[in-house]
Amino acid sequence: MIIVETGREFKIENVLSLRKKMTQQEIQQEMMNIGKLLEQNGLKKNGPIVTATFTIEQSNEQQLLDMEILVPLDKPAKLHGIYKFKDVFHLVNAVYARHEGNPNTLQNTYNEIDQYTRENALQLITVAYNVNIVELHPGQSMDDMIVDVYIGVNPSIL
Repeated sequence: MIIVETGREFKIENVLSLRKKMTQQEIQQEMMNIGKLLEQNGLKKNGPIVTATFTIEQSNEQQLLDMEILVPLDKPAKLHGIYKFKDVFHLVNAVYARHEGNPNTLQNTYNEIDQYTRENALQLITVAYNVNIVELHPGQSMDDMIVDVYIGVNPSIL
């Protein structure tokens, strides 16, 4: 049973942002590139990695995801090229649910949120932001994953 809540907020500061269209393999490569960038610039990750997928396209029989990766840093940073710096990422008045287990079943959590928002006549105003609460290390099972899902909703009653 997935519990869906409203009126939640999520805030991170000193955020590295990368938004681009990528295949699943390119996403993994970008995560490694971000790790190297942090190391080379004396930066440390200061909280969970957040991802958001805006669209999914088919390209050469591969899925191409238009997505954003957000990484909270321990201090402000000068970033260039494809990496942007955001002082603050703050999502207010969000629908929230926690997904525990294999990310392959994350769609079930999205379906629960969708049903909840329809039943409560809530208007979604953002994509889903997935906050990776438990990051897997080599040898850990995908079933150990915990992902908090936040979707901004319109605070006005329509």
